[in-house]
Amino acid sequence: MQKTPALLSSGVAVLSAAIAGGRFGPTPAHPATAAWYARLRKPGFTPPGPVFGAAWTVLDALLWYAGFRLMRQRATPARNIAMGVWGLNILGVGGFSYVLFGRKRTGEALGVTAAMVATSAGLVATAAQVDKRAALASAPLSLWVIFACVLQEEVWRQN
Repeated sequence: MQKTPALLSSGVAVLSAAIAGGRFGPTPAHPATAAWYARLRKPGFTPPGPVFGAAWTVLDALLWYAGFRLMRQRATPARNIAMGVWGLNILGVGGFSYVLFGRKRTGEALGVTAAMVATSAGLVATAAQVDKRAALASAPLSLWVIFACVLQEEVWRQN
């Protein structure tokens, strides 16, 4: 794929997931959700709200870059698998917020996070076969969702 279409396609996918997820987040635009989330018992290692925003800004940018890099590669079975796994991660980004904040289901959100542990690791592994930079850009997501899974398990267990 040419540079500009790849940049736009990967960007639209990541931004769409971020916008979809943001539609449900515990922000001032969603005071009832913010109040519900504030009432949940959370472990002491829960980062402050702004850390989540900063982390996801970086992770979304890296996902955008990884998708761009993968889209620029010649279409091979390995590249297509990496793109499919990349797409699953995009769905997870938007889906988590819907499940946790939109549906207020802590256990189901733990399931989404656990699935993202697997898909993010899969993305690093499959991208490494196609484009090393895409794999490196995907690694922080994998580390973050491992942490998020531990955090979400504690939120689920405590509530």
